Amino acid sequence: MMRGEAPGTRRRRPGPWWWLVRITLALAVALIAVVAIDAWRGGVTAIWLRYVGAAAYGAPGERVEIAEGHALYLDCRGGGSPTLVLDAGMSSDSATWSPIHDELARMTRTCAYDRTGRGRSDPGSAGDLAGMSTELRALLAAAGEAPPYVVVGHSFGAVTGRVFAAEAGDDVVGLVLVDGFDPDIFDERIVPLLGPLRDEYLTETADTWRMIASVEAIDVERSREQLAAADVSGRWIEAIIAPRVDSRLDGATNDAILASVAAGYEALSPGRVTFTPAWGSSHMVQFERPEVILDAVRRILAEVRG
Repeated sequence: MMRGEAPGTRRRRPGPWWWLVRITLALAVALIAVVAIDAWRGGVTAIWLRYVGAAAYGAPGERVEIAEGHALYLDCRGGGSPTLVLDAGMSSDSATWSPIHDELARMTRTCAYDRTGRGRSDPGSAGDLAGMSTELRALLAAAGEAPPYVVVGHSFGAVTGRVFAAEAGDDVVGLVLVDGFDPDIFDERIVPLLGPLRDEYLTETADTWRMIASVEAIDVERSREQLAAADVSGRWIEAIIAPRVDSRLDGATNDAILASVAAGYEALSPGRVTFTPAWGSSHMVQFERPEVILDAVRRILAEVRG
């Protein structure tokens, strides 16, 4: 008998349905919290990719062991050379390429993969950008996917793709960089043009690196050094940007920023860079302006095939 109960009374115990309701409510609260985090990280498209995309995309690929007890997921389709290697953005996996994977595979051999800790690959950490590059090279070799390669990298995947291209040498003949997170290109050229928005931009860049460190579980300082040292000169490069026109800046300044970004990409491989603004698109160009990426791939295939 509990204190406060009348003598002779019995406490009524909750039935099984009461416990079921409590468990259901707890799970609902947890799910809402996870969805909210995903929305904060990448918006509605990120939610689709995590909760709908994988199921809708299916799993036509395979897990390939790259070291004892460690496997990565690889989905290769089509035939021909060079092979396109699709590298997803931060916290994303191969499902991010679902709108265009089959269309690309009609042009040439096309492989999308999940980095360590993403999608259907094993958990863990590659350590830094160089580690990610080493794992990708091991994956392609283990799967028998021979060079030459053209890397198609979206967002953070443009960063990992550049380091991979630098370390793979002549095996990588071209890159398609889709709205890449490229602070080494942007900072030097954009910051002097931003005026009162300078501090806001630098804060956002620092926050993005912190998020990458957390989500991708890599050493950011080492990775930034590796990115700065990545030499991709001599490769054909298609650089695609979803322009952000800031209403707080005048038209001339916005135009100057876009021109500076174009010059930054041109410096990666002088005389071999095509810069294309994906007007009307948000960051997820493959969902909103897929034809821009498809056209870029057609151009780069024409160049590398001669």
